[in-house]
Amino acid sequence: MIIFTRHATLKLSQRKIGKNLVIKTLKNPDKIIPTYGGRMVAFKKFRRLHFKVVFRRKINDVIVITQYWVDK
Repeated sequence: MIIFTRHATLKLSQRKIGKNLVIKTLKNPDKIIPTYGGRMVAFKKFRRLHFKVVFRRKINDVIVITQYWVDK
């Protein structure tokens, strides 16, 4: 199950990003790299921009912390 934190939900709204982009990125990422505190970052390229999703895994769940567009 994919769970969005309050912060992630707020940023989706502020950045006008649909949850479907986050789900697509998590289900079929181009790259996943580990980061600090047990977090992971998933990247997926959409046209010229890359979409970045910061998340962590908890047993059978994926907890989305934040998401945003990056150049590379």
